[in-house]
Amino acid sequence: MKIKPKTALLSVSDKKGLIPFARFLAKEKIKIIATGGTAKTLKGAGIKVSSVSSLTGFPEIFGGRVKSMHPKIAGGILGQRDVDKDEAKKNKILWIDLVVCNLYPFEVVSKNPKASMEEKVENIDVGGPTMIRSAAKNNMWVSVVVDPKDYKNIQKSIGGGGVSEKDRLALAGKAFDHCASYDRAISIELQGASLSLRYGENPHQKAFVLKEPHASFGLPQAKKVQGKEMSYNNFLDGEAALLCLNEFREPSCVIVKHGSPCGVGSGNTTRAAFLNALKVDPLSAFGGVVAMNKRCDLSTAKELNKTFFEIIIAPSFDGGALSLFSKKKNLRVLSLSGYRPKKSFGKEIAGGWVIQDTDLSVLKTKKLETVTKKRPTKKQLATLSLAWKAVKHAKSNAIVVAHNKKVVSISGGQTSRVDAVKYALTKADIPPGAVVASDAFFPFRDSVDLMQKYKIGAIIQPGGSIKDQEVIGACNEHGISMVFTSLRVFKH
Repeated sequence: MKIKPKTALLSVSDKKGLIPFARFLAKEKIKIIATGGTAKTLKGAGIKVSSVSSLTGFPEIFGGRVKSMHPKIAGGILGQRDVDKDEAKKNKILWIDLVVCNLYPFEVVSKNPKASMEEKVENIDVGGPTMIRSAAKNNMWVSVVVDPKDYKNIQKSIGGGGVSEKDRLALAGKAFDHCASYDRAISIELQGASLSLRYGENPHQKAFVLKEPHASFGLPQAKKVQGKEMSYNNFLDGEAALLCLNEFREPSCVIVKHGSPCGVGSGNTTRAAFLNALKVDPLSAFGGVVAMNKRCDLSTAKELNKTFFEIIIAPSFDGGALSLFSKKKNLRVLSLSGYRPKKSFGKEIAGGWVIQDTDLSVLKTKKLETVTKKRPTKKQLATLSLAWKAVKHAKSNAIVVAHNKKVVSISGGQTSRVDAVKYALTKADIPPGAVVASDAFFPFRDSVDLMQKYKIGAIIQPGGSIKDQEVIGACNEHGISMVFTSLRVFKH
């Protein structure tokens, strides 16, 4: 059902395009009602407009803080035209079919370092969100416009006989998003949850971090014991390390460089776990981020102190460890216990967001499918499980080599599967009988043929390629056991 508005309520902070749009409404014989500043602008342009006060019979009060919050405004927007018409007539309520509103410039004011808290608070819009939400809720009857860029489209709709139900619904969705972003900006500012960073990925990029209100389980809430302020890259690398570390319960350590693990290790002690992680790729570990899931004692600190790291994260630290770290003034030492990954995450892209669930999948060895003639041993299965935990967190295409329940080599971020295998097998000394984990299927047998030269004993991969039988055949030829997980773990 198309609806052509008869009455429009205009209340805008951003007056871009307002005059020509209002002239169009007047030409279409649509009655215009407006709040104070908007009404003044329209009158100055010679456009006929009625003030909100003339409709409500009540003046704007408290310096304009209260002007549109009145039953004749709310009722005119929210009333259901089919069931509420008698009540509306009884209370002399005029239906409002089009609400054009955008909000006080809170974000602009809050970003001004000279703005006082009083100025920020006065730029918190109350009546505007009420009108917008009311119109968006009642989109069956009302069109709501929050963005001046939509003026042309709605003019076209009105000129074509009215705004369609589909378009009203889309405008309502945009309106709720507008209010949600606005409220989020206010929440962050009032709770002091926004922190400017030195710069973004590169010095010419601005950056800041937002703290989740009332949260205590993430890197922004970690206690900084010492060191320089955190950077944008520090937060991303730290999160990558903690997310990978979350796979383990035994004493473990993860070293991350440029967003991808370059070392993953477990052991009977924190020191052993760190040394096992460092051994994977000591060259890449230089300048990386270290995260441990158990208390950092002095013996571990002495090993850590031999290499330059940007950040060291642990649930707690011995006094001796902190005393040793204090000699490196720029080293960031963070204390964080109770890390909990987010259930979902998103990235903003031009024109919107992409959002997905966090990969919290857990590999169950009993559900693995052995697809080769040769079955993996119990020891191989344990090592394959470790390699799988690591490959989940390396950037795709990812390959992890492990041996005797220790990660030996990690290859991530390659643009072809066989190149990822080549890099993983050549960047470290591969012991005979090592196992390989792949985050996605092998499209051809070439990777298996290459593994045979390094005497790989077992492979874990998702399966699902049209060439699976070719790959399985290659494993059988070379005496390599292989299991399918039926679960791809790409990480971009």
